[in-house]
Amino acid sequence: MQLNLISLSIASRYAKSRSGSRFLNFITLFSVGGIALGVAALIVVLSVMNGFERQLEQRILGAVPHLIVEKRQSYQQWNNLVDSLEKQQEIIGVSPINVSKAMLQGTRHIQAVMLQGIEPDIAKKHNPISEHIRYGDISSLTPGDYNIILGSALAAKLDLNLGDKVRVLSAERSVYTPLGRMPNQRNFTLSAVFEMQSEADMSVALINIVDAAKLLRHPSDSVGGLRLFLDNALQSDGVAQKIRADILGDDDTVTITSWRQQYGELFAAVTMEKNMMRLMLSLIVAVAAFNIVSALVILVTEKQTDIAILSTLGLNKRHISMIFIAQGTMNGIIGTIVGLILGFILLFTINDILNLLGLGGAINPVDPSAGLPLIVDPLQIIQLVIVTLAMTFIATLYPSYKAGTINPAEALKHE
Repeated sequence: MQLNLISLSIASRYAKSRSGSRFLNFITLFSVGGIALGVAALIVVLSVMNGFERQLEQRILGAVPHLIVEKRQSYQQWNNLVDSLEKQQEIIGVSPINVSKAMLQGTRHIQAVMLQGIEPDIAKKHNPISEHIRYGDISSLTPGDYNIILGSALAAKLDLNLGDKVRVLSAERSVYTPLGRMPNQRNFTLSAVFEMQSEADMSVALINIVDAAKLLRHPSDSVGGLRLFLDNALQSDGVAQKIRADILGDDDTVTITSWRQQYGELFAAVTMEKNMMRLMLSLIVAVAAFNIVSALVILVTEKQTDIAILSTLGLNKRHISMIFIAQGTMNGIIGTIVGLILGFILLFTINDILNLLGLGGAINPVDPSAGLPLIVDPLQIIQLVIVTLAMTFIATLYPSYKAGTINPAEALKHE
């Protein structure tokens, strides 16, 4: 124990000493600075990527159902299934829906949309879009009034204001006319506008579930499926398997669709991008950490006489090696601490810096004041510190081994 303290004391003196060559001091400073910059960059980039990933989840998973249970039958026939689903702890909302592909014709443009027939009273509780109504009210979707709710981007593209008429053409139902087969169509009145700041603003249109059944030429009480909203959307696959096993059983006529089937590849791409950014920035830390090898090799060369004297005084090879392991590790610890401080300072000021440079609007054109989304994951920070210190420790092994193998007689021969 006492010898270990001696090794640490000598390592500390070497670290504080400025008697070495300028090149050695430069290499040491460069390696510590590189570790600090790498750690700071990783903290900022990972926090930004976490923020964008969470924002993507909120915007997409907040606009689409997490699971859709589909089978064409009357609403009364769904009642038993609805009761069973609402008893599941993971499910926070169940609402009937008629979904179809349609075309909307405005005054100037035509746009393809996913037409959703909903029950407005239930949608107020369980449809996330209802929380983002900007103009109008979701209660305006009364059966028989043929009202429609559009996203702000879609309404702008079609040049529509509240009260304007928009023609809805069903892409799944058609009628025969003297001019040939034509898509079933009807005029609807724009009664409300929502804004999710996501893809839904351009691709989703809401109408009453009864009006949707009539447009699709189904019985008025017909329901195409159920929208399920979960407490944790990321567990959708497990919940789907549980519903199939515990509730639906062998009923193959009912299909369950997860949000992952439509958006899973997008989230996988974001995750892969985050991992690649982590890998590339980790290489910066690795290069800086292994610069410690150069610094310690030079230090060992300069301190051969000291090492020889320590050996003659009884310090064994292991404790001599410990001196240089301790010094290299101290450099890694200093670099990591400086990087952590610098990283958190950047996190708190990065949006102000972007605004100062006039780049705030480029990050979020819709709401320039929102800035970069930042989420710090403590587990990621702990992993970053552990990996950085581990790389630093590995970098010290070769120079410390070489220090332990120095022959005292050879080192002192020319002194």
